[in-house]
Amino acid sequence: MKLQHIVIDARMIDVSTGQYIQWLLHHINQSYSRDFNFTVLVPTKTAQKWAAMYPHLVVEAADEKSYSVGEQTSFVARLESYHPDLVHFTMPQQPFLWVKPAVTTIHDLTLVRYDNIDMNKYVYKVKKGIFISLLRTVIMRSRAIITPTQFVKDDIIDYMDGRYGDKIHVTLEAGEIIDAVPGPITALDDKQFLLFVGNAFPYKNVRRTIMAFAKLKKTHPDLHLALAGKKDHFYDQLEQLVHEKNIPDIHFLGYISDGQKRWALQHCAAYVAASLSEGFDMPVLEAMHEGAPVIASRATCHPEVAGDAALFFDPHSIDDLVGRIKQLLDDTTLRTSMIKKGTARVKQFSWAQMADETVAVYRRVLGN
Repeated sequence: MKLQHIVIDARMIDVSTGQYIQWLLHHINQSYSRDFNFTVLVPTKTAQKWAAMYPHLVVEAADEKSYSVGEQTSFVARLESYHPDLVHFTMPQQPFLWVKPAVTTIHDLTLVRYDNIDMNKYVYKVKKGIFISLLRTVIMRSRAIITPTQFVKDDIIDYMDGRYGDKIHVTLEAGEIIDAVPGPITALDDKQFLLFVGNAFPYKNVRRTIMAFAKLKKTHPDLHLALAGKKDHFYDQLEQLVHEKNIPDIHFLGYISDGQKRWALQHCAAYVAASLSEGFDMPVLEAMHEGAPVIASRATCHPEVAGDAALFFDPHSIDDLVGRIKQLLDDTTLRTSMIKKGTARVKQFSWAQMADETVAVYRRVLGN
């Protein structure tokens, strides 16, 4: 019997959210390559690497950019050429014109709820309007929607006025970093430091983390703050803030490798997740996996993901964040307890289970 053909749009495999795609493909390659024919679309520059990583899947190059004319034209033709029974778009970005069976992963509605303006504000508004129109179309048109948390599922149902809940499936993600040997960051060696890893979009609330750190320096003068994320307009703004306020011992690390991230998580005094909005916030579990105590905002998905294994604070209160960090730094027993809870908590999440649940969605849509 001819196997059904599933195309997985993995064009975003090399960006930060690509960890989700990489783990999904890893387990599909291991466990499901005999159940379906899979074609995986990745960027040309890394296609050879991913083909070697997933030898039981057909890996092909696709370079059409999100929201581009090419995505609406040549990418549609590319998908048509595969004659798929199902396409899994691992991000909401996809062709308006694709009307055949599809599953879409929506990681969160942050881009709807918040502005991240790093361009002409009028151009930004037009782009955001296009994204919102596409998102609503995708939610209505997809045969199934996959979300990483119950919070995101509920948020989508609320956003769509109570509709479409019956086709939204939660497949919890996890927090293990793929195949990375810890590698030291020289600037942080032998230092006590707080850590944040990610971009610096305003909703990430990094500014309040910096201002909390500035207050902490008065009582913990040897403390450092490490911010790891690709340098961009928003990180430039934060560096300017630190310069203007003359706040010492803040390290803007830029992009760090997975190995460096593992080392930083293993050696930090605490991982601080101050974000106002997240769909899953994988670094929280990555921190727990590497033995870092976690301090997290009491916002969106954090309570669902972290459970009792994080110290929570009001994300709008610098003083509340300062108090939580002081608690953790000054109370060795509490710190040990939070690390232990984190180690137990992260074991409740599994990339293999996420992949199993995703394939179960495929089967349901395909009528298997």
